[in-house]
Amino acid sequence: MTEERRNLFLEPLCRPEDLGAALPDLPHAVSMCLPTWESVIGYEERDPEVMKKLACGYPRFVSHPEVGELCAAAEAEFARKGEKALVFPSLAAAWRAADFVKQKSGAGCRLESYGWENLTVVLVEPAGFEAAWKVWQHGGEIVSSRNAEAALTDEPLPDDLAEAGQAARERIRTRIGLLTGESTEDIFLFSSGMAAIAAVHRAALRRRPGLPTVQVEFPYVDALKAQQHFNPGGVIDLSVAEHGGAAEVKALLGRGESLAAVFTEAPSNPLLRTADLAGLRRLLEPVGTPLFVDDTVATPANVDALRFADAVTGSLTKLFSGAGDVMAGSVTLKGDSPFHDELREALVAAESDSPLFALDAIMLEQNSRDFLERLPVVNANGEIVFDFLDKHPAIERLWYPKRETAEFYEAVLKPGGGYGGLMSLLLKDAPRAAPKFYDALEISKGPSLGTNFSLACPYTLLAHYGELPWAAQCGVDANLVRLWIGLEPVDELIERLDRALAT
Repeated sequence: MTEERRNLFLEPLCRPEDLGAALPDLPHAVSMCLPTWESVIGYEERDPEVMKKLACGYPRFVSHPEVGELCAAAEAEFARKGEKALVFPSLAAAWRAADFVKQKSGAGCRLESYGWENLTVVLVEPAGFEAAWKVWQHGGEIVSSRNAEAALTDEPLPDDLAEAGQAARERIRTRIGLLTGESTEDIFLFSSGMAAIAAVHRAALRRRPGLPTVQVEFPYVDALKAQQHFNPGGVIDLSVAEHGGAAEVKALLGRGESLAAVFTEAPSNPLLRTADLAGLRRLLEPVGTPLFVDDTVATPANVDALRFADAVTGSLTKLFSGAGDVMAGSVTLKGDSPFHDELREALVAAESDSPLFALDAIMLEQNSRDFLERLPVVNANGEIVFDFLDKHPAIERLWYPKRETAEFYEAVLKPGGGYGGLMSLLLKDAPRAAPKFYDALEISKGPSLGTNFSLACPYTLLAHYGELPWAAQCGVDANLVRLWIGLEPVDELIERLDRALAT
């Protein structure tokens, strides 16, 4: 487990003066403190007073200082007048960004090799930069802060570190293989969880170009955005699904709809719902459509999504790492999936387009050594906090896999597995009460989940600020607060929650 300079178990980053601080207090932190409801709104509206205080942010949304420096160096060296630079991990990833820029904005765009490993610079006219950033954010093919730091030295990565990185990747694959029962040759590692999702999305479209995908249950924001932005055939959005989504998919197929793939989560983020995976599998296999499940929230230690899925994606940034200081993602293919060979061929290429950088692999391998020791504590703490909140008179609604579509979650629940540490809540009189509760809460506050320390955020504001009415139609209230329950003594967490609920 990575040692933190500030002990967030004892001193959470949650007060107004903590605004913008790196979460955790480490050079490669993947979150930042947004301690008040007002600061979250300021962040979403890009208030200069908030933005100037950000030491970092979630790396697909806010450029880490090292990444910002790398892009500035690329701009200084390669840009023509008026061009902006964004660095991608490979030529293939940069080509995808350039194609998307031209398609969406028509802006001029060109590529240059950065001259360090496979890093490639996308140089784009200002009118196209937003489109380029969408590829970075939603596609997840990012350059990590450690990768940027190494590239800025202009020195090759030493052979011993490159070899240690490869050994770390193999140990991570072995660790995931032991959890899933799949061969390490069917486990692929990426620079982020979204890069993993985007990779299986591209693999599905390669099999069946021009066809729509389907999203069952309300997903993590970028899982849907990737399907909306990067598939000319579009996505059929079943975010509001009755009883697990199988009936809706059956109706689609009954109307003669051909599908590239079906995507869902087990459980979903932030509503903690699980689709009817068994029912979906029965419908999809006969018509040659793969089922992809993301198990980030539960992890493959709690659930066996491959029982029904053709491939499972996961953000290793979260609970698998725990430390909150490294980005990574994975795809695990089901060995006996009828789509195995086609998907594997695509994923081998995709992995090299957005690889897990050697120094990130080394850190992730170290962080994940005690994953199976941390998991039962998270499961136990999560259930205890859920039981406390479930009885609290201030709570209007509480979402947790133990309650939401529990029969479908339990269909993939492993023996000895649990419900995890993620839950969402809505307070009574939420427009008034939620900001007071959030501001008073003595838990670290910022985006992400799965950290060893507990985390809270007004999830809907952070993820859907520009589409709040649509989110509300999907049952995701603007005042929803998402809680990640970590490893702190659970009695202390309950005391902190109780104090905040009393405000």
